[in-house]
Amino acid sequence: MPDAPTEMRRWHDWTDPDFFMEGRQRERRLVPLFLRQILPGQLQRTRLTLTGWMLILVAMGIGSAAYNTASNILFMTLSLLLSSLILSGILSVINFRKLDWSLHAPEHLQVGEVGMAEVALDNKKRIFPSMAIVFQVGSSAQAQASRLYLKHAVSAGRQGSLEWTFTPERRGRFHVHLHGVESKFPFGFLLKSMGETVEAGVLVWPARAEYSFNPHADGRRFQSGVSKHKAGAGSDLLNLRAYERGDPPRLIHWKATARMNKLMIRQLAQEGESGFHLRLDPSAADWDGAGLERLCSTACALAEDLFQAGRLDTVSVGAGEATAVRGLRELHDFFDELALLEAPSTAIGGRARLERRNTITFQPLGEGGVSIHVNGTQAGQA
Repeated sequence: MPDAPTEMRRWHDWTDPDFFMEGRQRERRLVPLFLRQILPGQLQRTRLTLTGWMLILVAMGIGSAAYNTASNILFMTLSLLLSSLILSGILSVINFRKLDWSLHAPEHLQVGEVGMAEVALDNKKRIFPSMAIVFQVGSSAQAQASRLYLKHAVSAGRQGSLEWTFTPERRGRFHVHLHGVESKFPFGFLLKSMGETVEAGVLVWPARAEYSFNPHADGRRFQSGVSKHKAGAGSDLLNLRAYERGDPPRLIHWKATARMNKLMIRQLAQEGESGFHLRLDPSAADWDGAGLERLCSTACALAEDLFQAGRLDTVSVGAGEATAVRGLRELHDFFDELALLEAPSTAIGGRARLERRNTITFQPLGEGGVSIHVNGTQAGQA
């Protein structure tokens, strides 16, 4: 037999579709049942609005007048007021019954990019619609929650959704919240609120930084003239594959797209240009707060551009192992790592690195600036 707190929680969880099933609860006494309806717990709360209190005061006045005057019209008016209050409670319960909602947010965004979160609704009732519902939503960038109104009813057996936009201003983990659901349906006499806080996380990548990069500044050429049998930015057709998010539109193969009835991308054989190995060393001795943010933004923009050009071979952060970048998944994993990057308390040390040709490193430049180096020679700045 469940303990008292567990049973109380089950009693107040009106979001359960089986809440009204006969025999679900052990309590049969009238007074405890009545008290549990008017004094609910935190999961479900029903309060009288100002209009509801005024209705009760008017009903009490009409009731006193009806008993003093024995007027049938006053008794009928009193019955109408009381029945409207009871009907409001019943309809408000039905409004939330078998109504499920969930919160969805994008997996990742960039700083300053407008994101869109969605509250998905699923009305599993067979007859009654759900309407006049208000969601309290917010994010880690907002001090107070905002209200999201359901403007159109969700018919029985149908789904609906509500959307709102937000803009993250800092890289890292960003949270959107759904604090609860409220409704004054149908007459505004009762304010019914229910549900616990639901949270969804968004990983915010660094914003792109404006930079200049000239890898030929040291006088050497990275062009050998021999085509490689790997995807790149050359002129020879290597393969056709399905379109993936982030692929440049200029590589769309329109004939194959029409034949396959889906977007197809031309994979070109990479020319004999050497690829680059991008390495970050976020040592606390070198980077302050503003410089670290500029470093992440510069590395994000440079890595994306090199990947689009087919010249990004590996990426590494700190003392971590170099990761080969073969597709968008590895590039996005690198962006995820940049989103959560923090300067360590001490300079990164440990085992010696095997220096590769065309290794890109970064160094502080002035106040908040970043200089880009290729094999120790400056090749750009941001």
